[in-house]
Amino acid sequence: MENKGLTSTEVAERAKKGKNVLTQGKKKSLMAMILGQFASPLLLLLIAASVISIATGEFVDGIIIIVVVLANVVIGTVQEVSAEKSVEALKQINASTAVVIRDGVQKEIAAADLVVGDYVVLEAGRVVPADLLLVQTSSLKLNESALTGESLAVEKDCNEKSDEKTPLGDRKDKAFMSTLVEYGRGDGIVEKIGDDTEIGKISRMLNKITKQETPLQKNLNSISMVLGIAGVILCILMFVCQIFIYETAIIETLMISIAFAVAVIPEGLATVVTLVLSAGIQKMSKRNAIVKQIHAVETLGAVNVICSDKTGTLTQNKMTVVKWYMLGEEREPGSIKSGDKVFDTLLEGFLACNDAKYSSETGEEIGDPTETAFIKYAKDNDLGYDAIMSHITRFDEIPFDSDRKMMTTLGHVEKGGITKNISYTKGAIDSVIVRCDRILDENGVRNITNEDVLLASRCAEKMSSDALRVLALAYREGDDKPQEKDMIFVGLAAMIDPPKSGVKETVDECHHAGIDVAMITGDHKITAFAIAKELDIATDISQSISGAEIDATDPEEFRKNVLNYRVFARVSPENKVQIVQAFQSHGKICSMTGDGVNDAPSLKAADIGVAMGIGGTEVAKDAAEVILVDDNFITIKNAVMEGRNLFNNIKKSVVYLLRSNFGEVILMASAIFAGLSSPLSTIQILWVNLLTDTAPSLALGMDVGSDAVMNEKPRDVKSGILNKGDYLNIVIQGLISGGVALLAFLLPVITRYGMGDILGNISGNEELLRMCRTYCFSTLAINEMLMAYVCKTKGSLAFATKESWNNKALNVITVIGIVLQLAVLVIPPMRSLLKLAAVGISDIAVILLIAVVGVMVNAAITLAKERLDIKRERNL
Repeated sequence: MENKGLTSTEVAERAKKGKNVLTQGKKKSLMAMILGQFASPLLLLLIAASVISIATGEFVDGIIIIVVVLANVVIGTVQEVSAEKSVEALKQINASTAVVIRDGVQKEIAAADLVVGDYVVLEAGRVVPADLLLVQTSSLKLNESALTGESLAVEKDCNEKSDEKTPLGDRKDKAFMSTLVEYGRGDGIVEKIGDDTEIGKISRMLNKITKQETPLQKNLNSISMVLGIAGVILCILMFVCQIFIYETAIIETLMISIAFAVAVIPEGLATVVTLVLSAGIQKMSKRNAIVKQIHAVETLGAVNVICSDKTGTLTQNKMTVVKWYMLGEEREPGSIKSGDKVFDTLLEGFLACNDAKYSSETGEEIGDPTETAFIKYAKDNDLGYDAIMSHITRFDEIPFDSDRKMMTTLGHVEKGGITKNISYTKGAIDSVIVRCDRILDENGVRNITNEDVLLASRCAEKMSSDALRVLALAYREGDDKPQEKDMIFVGLAAMIDPPKSGVKETVDECHHAGIDVAMITGDHKITAFAIAKELDIATDISQSISGAEIDATDPEEFRKNVLNYRVFARVSPENKVQIVQAFQSHGKICSMTGDGVNDAPSLKAADIGVAMGIGGTEVAKDAAEVILVDDNFITIKNAVMEGRNLFNNIKKSVVYLLRSNFGEVILMASAIFAGLSSPLSTIQILWVNLLTDTAPSLALGMDVGSDAVMNEKPRDVKSGILNKGDYLNIVIQGLISGGVALLAFLLPVITRYGMGDILGNISGNEELLRMCRTYCFSTLAINEMLMAYVCKTKGSLAFATKESWNNKALNVITVIGIVLQLAVLVIPPMRSLLKLAAVGISDIAVILLIAVVGVMVNAAITLAKERLDIKRERNL
């Protein structure tokens, strides 16, 4: 009886329950993004300093500080505006229209207007508009890769019943929203719409998952908090000391406190880190990795677990013939040559019984991957594909269906000037060989024996156990209609989606670098393990687990044991999120790769989501932080290497900036607590921090990287960006630089009045104080620029090796910086703005001498400490 579908009355009643659309999560407003930038303690301290500066009449200082604040806010907001669009993309993938039967009439309607119970007609090329229960199927094949990860089209059968416990990829009687009809036709009843569909579940998961701060963000926030607290405490102590001990005027005390606060705060830290990360993004783009979110660059360097999709990432996403069976034995492709009668018939049969095509325009095979594999084999091995096909004219066929598990084509085949009608049948060996009464061997056609059947069946079982897809071929001659009986058995072909070239070596490199690699796939467990074993991802089947097994396991038990598994097969979107979060619960920094809609929640849940640029859906790309242009696992490894180098460079920059600021703190605190005037004004400190500190630190952040970082284990993100050795370097180098600058501050007084009453000689003498500050300011600036080379050089004396000079940007910036620093001493307007005294050549020479001597002392002490550390590690 023909189905007439719902009536208009039924549709109107059911439409009240909601439309077939996905609800969108709450978006973060632009204002919220801007206000979020002010959560940084560093920026709050700078804002306070600018307010006090303006309130006390130091408008230039206040405006400069405000400009610094606004620059950081703008940069941070621009990066965040690239915001999350995952749910919006999900809405876009819905089918725009659907063909339904209502009131007995077939019509096309907007997919959003579908209701539960609608009768939907599916045909090749259409997107499934909702979750359907199939009631009729005719050779229906759906591409569900975006939803399940299954690389091959799935044949549907309305007679195979499933339930909610059946894995998505095995629900043969269901069609899911957003999947594509590749072949055949079918009819279905709408079971679920909108948020209730499988795609809707993914949408809801995306809305619930929140991204965590990256390790670098956490570390920088921690450093900022410490600096902020330390700055406030020291400013209070200084204010109290000046007011109650030295009885300094309140306005002057406020100005001294502001200068000290500015000295404590590394104003360029946030900007430098942001710009260094941006430069890292540009470098990665040249290596086929597009980074969407800026902090993802650094997080890549901390990754210690890579959860990789199989199809297209680890493998070629192209089925490839890797074994043949004929004449009673298994044969490797390289051992067979054209001219072998049995092989020529076997290849001709698989090419003739084939719906795939070869496009001469694109040079690519088009069609089902299991069929394109034979065309590719013939083309790659120069076996005369065009000549073979030119002699075959198909005129009839029996399409493939799941009951027979085979297909047959009948055509006119020209051989030696004679044209014959030959039908070729390919399919599962169990279905084909039982319909054969003869077999082809080197002597021609003979009757098939039980031994022939046994040998072929055993070989097929062996190939299947190796996760190969096996097809049998048979033929018969002289028919006007295709038949599937009394056929001549020819042989078998076995194929697999093989690993990409270089992936095995890359996996081994990852292991050497302390990175675990896990495979997460929609394929079956045996197939997934076979590839994983070949790639050294797994060594035993016990390291594999299926989605059904995960569902049957207590969640806490699975979380505890997740590190024992390396292959996760036939998993659902919920399983993928569960896997990622289980790894994270063990303190792992997890990278997740994926290309389908089903991967979006896990991409968002992972520390680093990596989407495929070629085969990836828009939803996956929007959920990920990184997109691989070439869909290659090797690119992930290269991105991790760049991330490690970038982290090392950021570390150099942070150490350099904090060392510089600590030197300024030592200088300011020593002078002020001793009762001297502030050795630097606020604007002078800002000049040093923003120009002579920030520029070299930026160059350090772009230092030359090394492949050797992949010989190291992943860093422990809990230990922070700086270790004890780094903090000790900051203290030692800061003490020396601060001491050298203090000496420069006192030198004009000592030169003029000797070592007597230094405090009394400076007090009230504005001309002398300006000269002292000029010496101090210039010495500190030049010293800090040259100290970048000390922070850069490891294991040898700074300036003494090629490594010291291989950063061209740093070399240029240092030269320009020193020239600029000397220029402000001799250009009156600049000298006036920075409140400096006029100096002569002899003064400049003394300043340069003090600065260089200070740097070389620092370099020698740093090298001695490094060698002691190495010796101590060896003894341990």
